[in-house]
Amino acid sequence: MYDFNSNNKVPGIYWLKQPIDDLQIKITIKPQTCAINLPKYEEFLNISTTADLEKIEHDKNDEHIFKWQEKVFSTWEINNYTEIHNCVTETQLDHSNTLNSIEHKPQKVFTYIHKDCYLPLPLDFNKTKYQVDNFNLLSCFKNLNLGGKFSGSFGGSSSTRQLFHSEDSVLEKSNWIAMYVVYDDSSYTDDSQLIIKQEYILLSLYYNTIDNYLIISPDANDLMQNPYKIPTETCSGNFEYGVETIFDDLKSDQELINLLNKLYTKWQKKHAQLIQFIQPSPGREKFYVNIEILSGTNFDMDNIYIDYEIKIPEDMKCEGILNGRTHVSKATNNDMLWTYGHMIELDIEIHEKIEISPVQIYLEAISTDWWGRHRTEGYCYLPLTLIPGYYKEVLTCSRPEEMNKVEANTRRFFVGGCHLIKDLEVLSKPQLQNANFTYTVTGNIHLRYSIIKQANRQSTQVSGVPAGVPTSCALLQGAEAVLRQYSHATARLAAATKHIDSAH
Repeated sequence: MYDFNSNNKVPGIYWLKQPIDDLQIKITIKPQTCAINLPKYEEFLNISTTADLEKIEHDKNDEHIFKWQEKVFSTWEINNYTEIHNCVTETQLDHSNTLNSIEHKPQKVFTYIHKDCYLPLPLDFNKTKYQVDNFNLLSCFKNLNLGGKFSGSFGGSSSTRQLFHSEDSVLEKSNWIAMYVVYDDSSYTDDSQLIIKQEYILLSLYYNTIDNYLIISPDANDLMQNPYKIPTETCSGNFEYGVETIFDDLKSDQELINLLNKLYTKWQKKHAQLIQFIQPSPGREKFYVNIEILSGTNFDMDNIYIDYEIKIPEDMKCEGILNGRTHVSKATNNDMLWTYGHMIELDIEIHEKIEISPVQIYLEAISTDWWGRHRTEGYCYLPLTLIPGYYKEVLTCSRPEEMNKVEANTRRFFVGGCHLIKDLEVLSKPQLQNANFTYTVTGNIHLRYSIIKQANRQSTQVSGVPAGVPTSCALLQGAEAVLRQYSHATARLAAATKHIDSAH
């Protein structure tokens, strides 16, 4: 049967960021004392500082460090597994082969690993879809009989327990891996024969292989501030112990750094292959133009989109979409503002000796209604001069209407008006406008654009070097000129100091 300690031991949950194999558990055991232990006389002779006193107290502690799934045998296990006829399961046979091939010393603090099937695995966590974030694990661990002890007399057989925790029943629980650190408080004869079997579970560890977290019961503590008690029965005194988890952080961090360095090197090679800087041809200039239609303001109707057309001069070569439209925007909160954020990208190439003409951009604001009518809200025009920089523009729109206001309003209401401008060049050449129409100022269109210029100056003439001669030749000629000047200066200095040397 299992008994429980009176300690209020709270389990802890650890979400792992590195392999579970890097885990080490440190158990420190010391005798429980109610008063300060004074050193013995021979120890007192060597005490000179407070640090020496603390060292003597620390030397009385018994430390045990275990790796994850490290098997350490107790005296009873060594006596039991050494005899092959006591081994039934495959795990017991493996332990027997290990003990017969390698000598193991019995330990007071030993371990039960996952293959030993020492206790049931925490299936309740999956059945109830337990929420780990609540950290309310006390009831679950109480049902699991954690933190208890197993007792028997005169080497009582554990066959019933092995049948209850058979290896076959663990196959369906493969998402949990368990390990236990146990204190052996059994009584033995002088020849290591068992009299009373008494074991206390110091620590239970459950690792979830699916969600990658570890449950430790009880949680790590401080031996001086919050020690856990081991109430012994067969020994002369009681003991206290502390739990500490150790991860090989240095090794794990170094592996992560090496991995990141390798990934960064691969990224640099891939980046160098994908992105290559291509210069313009000699004597050519390139302009990269980014235009953004930001918003519209102060129009009469709602549900407005912007239609644009770009005309490139004949002496320019352009790549990009030269006409299109934005999405339909609805005014927000009746503030007469329509937002777009529509991007237009142009790649223009021109010969450097040709005078640069402005790029003509024509915009038309058009509204729609529920009846499917499209009304022209206004036109505007922007002559875009290819000067590198960052700019913002607010273009004022105007709309042509018939001279007869009644006819103009009626036509606009019923059929959306009429397209009075047949050629958009009328916007850039006011002299071509028809005098039979009037132009009404409507809203505004907000733009911003940036221009980047790139040129190849390899054919530019260097001082003293004809055009077309490579720049390296010019540098060589300049170096030769400097050497000639240096030779002349050295000769003049020698002539000037000749009389001074002869006088001495």
